[in-house]
Amino acid sequence: MALTEAAEESGGEGYFASVSDMMVGILFIFLLLLTVFALNFREAEQEQKIEYAKFVEAKKQAMEAESRARESELNAQREAALAEASKAENARFRSLLLDAVAQLEKDIKDRETARGQLLVSLQQSLSNRGVTVSIDPVSGILRLPEDLLFKTGDAAIGKENISRLQTLGEVLASTLPCYVHGGDTSRCGKVVAPILETVLVEGHTDRQAYKNTVPPVATPVPTGGSLFAKPAPPTAKVIVAKDSELRNDRLSTDRALNVFKELRQAQPSLDTLRNSDQQPLLGFSGYGPRRPLPDALGSSQAEFQKNRRIDLRFVLSSRTSDELMRLREQIQKALGNSR
Repeated sequence: MALTEAAEESGGEGYFASVSDMMVGILFIFLLLLTVFALNFREAEQEQKIEYAKFVEAKKQAMEAESRARESELNAQREAALAEASKAENARFRSLLLDAVAQLEKDIKDRETARGQLLVSLQQSLSNRGVTVSIDPVSGILRLPEDLLFKTGDAAIGKENISRLQTLGEVLASTLPCYVHGGDTSRCGKVVAPILETVLVEGHTDRQAYKNTVPPVATPVPTGGSLFAKPAPPTAKVIVAKDSELRNDRLSTDRALNVFKELRQAQPSLDTLRNSDQQPLLGFSGYGPRRPLPDALGSSQAEFQKNRRIDLRFVLSSRTSDELMRLREQIQKALGNSR
C-alpha cells in the first residue's frame, strides 16, 4: 500500500511536471510568436511610415504640380491679356497711321487741286485780257507765250511786251493773295487756300553755244618745231566751251531777273506777299540750257526758240493741316507709350 501511494505520488508529480513543461513550451512559443508579431508589426509600421512618407511626398508633388499648373494658367491668362492689349494697341496705332496717311493724301490732293485751280484761274484771267499763256498743272508751271521770249543771246525785254508783263503782274497781284498767308482775301470769295511756298520766275536758254566757242583740246605737243593745232588769228575772240556754259547760266538768270523786276515794278504789292514762314513769296532762278522742254530736244531754230523761255513755277508749301498735326501728336504719344 505504501508502494502504491508512493507510485501515485510519483505519477502525480510527473504529471504536474509534464504540464509545467508544456506550459513553459507554450509560453515560449507564445513569446516567440509575440516576438515575431512584434518584429512583423515593427516592419509593417516601418513600411507604413515609408508609404506615408511616399504619400506625403506624392501629395506634396501633386500640390506643387497643381500650384505650377495654376501659375502656368495665370501666366497664360496674363500673357493672353497682354497679347490682347497689344493687339488692341497695334490696331489703334495702325488706325492712327492709316488716318494719318489718308489725311496726308487728302492734304496733298487738296493742295494740288487748289494749285490747279489757281493756274486755270490765272490762264482764264489773262486770256480775258488778251494774253495767252500755257499751263502745266502737274508741275505747277505757267509758261509765257513764245512771242514774249528772247532773241538768241539777249536778256532784254522788248518794249512791245512790257504791257503784257504789266497785265501779268496785275492778274498775279489780284489772285495770289487768295493762296498765301496774311494776304487780302476780300476779293477771293470762297477760294481761300494758303498753299504756296514760293513763286519762282525761272529763266532758261537754248543749248546753242556762243559764237567763236571752241571745244576743249589737249595741250599741243611740239614736233619738229611746230604745233599740231594752229593758234587762232589774233583778231578772233575765242570762247571756250566752259565759258559758253557759264554765259548761258548768266543769261538765263538775267532773263529771269528782268522779268522779276518788271513784275515787281508793275505791281509793288507783290513784294508784300509772304509764305507761311513770313518769307517773301516771289523769287527767281536761272537754269541755263539744263532743262529743255520735252517737245524741244532737237536742234531746229523753232525748238531753240521754245527753250529761250520764262516759266513761273508755283511751289506748294510743306505745311500740314491741323488734323494731320493732331494725328501726328497721337502717333508720337502712342510710340512713347509703347517703349
